[in-house]
Amino acid sequence: MKDAEASLELSRVQVRPIVPGERAAWDALMREHHYLGLNALVGRSLRYVAQYEDRWLALLGWASAALKCAPRDAWIGWSGALQWQRLRLIANNSRFLLLPGPRVKNLASRILGLNLARLSEDWERVHGHPLVLAETFIDPSRFAGTCYRAANWRELGATRGFAKSNQTYVQHGAAKRIWLFPLHPKAAQILSGAWPHPDLPHPDRKPMMTLSDAQAQELLSRIGRIEDVRARRGRRHSQRSLLACILCAVVSGAKGSTEIGEWIARMSPAMLRQLRCRRTAAGQYQRPSESTVRRLLQKIPVESLEKELGGWLQTQAAAGAARNAGSKKNTPRSPSTARRCAAPMTDQARPESCSRSSIERAGSS
Repeated sequence: MKDAEASLELSRVQVRPIVPGERAAWDALMREHHYLGLNALVGRSLRYVAQYEDRWLALLGWASAALKCAPRDAWIGWSGALQWQRLRLIANNSRFLLLPGPRVKNLASRILGLNLARLSEDWERVHGHPLVLAETFIDPSRFAGTCYRAANWRELGATRGFAKSNQTYVQHGAAKRIWLFPLHPKAAQILSGAWPHPDLPHPDRKPMMTLSDAQAQELLSRIGRIEDVRARRGRRHSQRSLLACILCAVVSGAKGSTEIGEWIARMSPAMLRQLRCRRTAAGQYQRPSESTVRRLLQKIPVESLEKELGGWLQTQAAAGAARNAGSKKNTPRSPSTARRCAAPMTDQARPESCSRSSIERAGSS
């Protein structure tokens, strides 16, 4: 133990979200080493890795909060109506795995602390809003919750031993201990207040854009050059339509897969037609889901996507300058903004919503 502690300085341990290329390795390690395995992280999610130099030490997974939990709900003191509105402001630490290797004193609590310090900000970048509370459930037959206690989590009590199955709850008899960590000093007041608290995050709806048929056709033509990275089986939407929807959302300011999904859900039928979205037998257009968007962004080469977006925006800027009208109705953004987004294509020279990092974050959750 002393040799392990001597070779690892806790102050140099880092916790960060995974990047898209690390998703497969993260999932594989979690399936292999965590006692619960891994099917999927429920709802909105983030995956983290704790590392020392280039060595992975631990994996952490965050997902949407439990729909109901009596000790948690009593601690918050919210009504049923407010619970459904504000449950999104809680995240569940559904997985925490120390990878095989020498055990180091205080390592687990150090990793938890580092993760909590950045969790809300990361969640806002990916999902569009911050968090005010973190929760986790611990099986007392396996763990005492020592590292959570050392990281200043609060133990509230035992669950009733139910799990959700489809549309109902089934009793499994294995009660767990619920722990909470307030990410905001007034977490309970924010979540339970009948009147909205000044610090209550409000959803930020990104503005919709409009396209002419010619602009849409050119965008589809450009991104149609990108090789389809998906397996042939199970394709419901064409890749070029998916990418066109994604890029329009990104240009409008959406920063993560959740915001992109919400933006797509508000697309007009006319724009769904322009971007050649899938139609049902009844003739209705189908919008791609957030999970479909996320899966594609985890596989697509960001450089190719960035190149085609930059070329398209540059073309729109040139066309706007030629018309010399500065019309905002028919162009996604003003010519000057489009030029800044497109040339040169570097993170330092363009707005955040057009940067490579905004596209990469959408696929890292």
